[in-house]
Amino acid sequence: MVGVDEYATREGRHYGTVLVDIETRRPIDLLPDREASSLAVWLAERPGVEVICRDRAPFFAGGAAAGAPQAVQVADRWHLWHNLSEAAERAVAQHRHCLRALVPAAPDPEPEPAAGEKPSSSPWPTGHRFAERTRAKHATIHALLAAGHSKRSVARQLGMSQNTVLRFSRADTPEGLFAGQWQNRTSVLDEYKTYLDDRWSEGCTNAWKLWEEIVPLGYKGGSGSNCVVQSQSVTTELGLGTGGAY
Repeated sequence: MVGVDEYATREGRHYGTVLVDIETRRPIDLLPDREASSLAVWLAERPGVEVICRDRAPFFAGGAAAGAPQAVQVADRWHLWHNLSEAAERAVAQHRHCLRALVPAAPDPEPEPAAGEKPSSSPWPTGHRFAERTRAKHATIHALLAAGHSKRSVARQLGMSQNTVLRFSRADTPEGLFAGQWQNRTSVLDEYKTYLDDRWSEGCTNAWKLWEEIVPLGYKGGSGSNCVVQSQSVTTELGLGTGGAY
């Protein structure tokens, strides 16, 4: 039983043929090219070959048929899976608009706790824009993963990086994503958080613009530093100097 595949001495320029003993999984010979005639000559000199395990290249098929007509030709497992995965990926890409329709809708926000109830210990309370957005992403990602989609596929469908999808997938609950290094930490922007919240609600989400507005109010921080905005019970980073939004 002989395995036949190509190898490259210079990727994209020069290829040869490697022959492998299927039982020992060790190379037994190298041919300087991948021509059908070279393989046919090699096989003709070894009439005991009964099975040829090869990829689907036509020159290998022709060489095997000419040099060892008595042998059975089979496709190797790796190339079968590789070809299948490529075909599946092409099919998914062609029908990705159908997958978008399968993305579950974001869950309804949890009701506000009734008066007198003990407030939640979550750093981002129910109803907060950052909290609800994180909870919706967490639910969507976990639903797609549970449906059998790979993390790479989920990232492509949702337009996220694979690192983001991995971080969300590792969190059993969305609250596990709320923890951060800025929680319960005082900030030079604490006295301006009410103003910043009001401006954000009015639609101003540009960090540079917000910095320009709070400087006349007495803010002494520079525009090039990463400042911290503590708003309500949530802590988020304001990347001043980058044009980002807090």
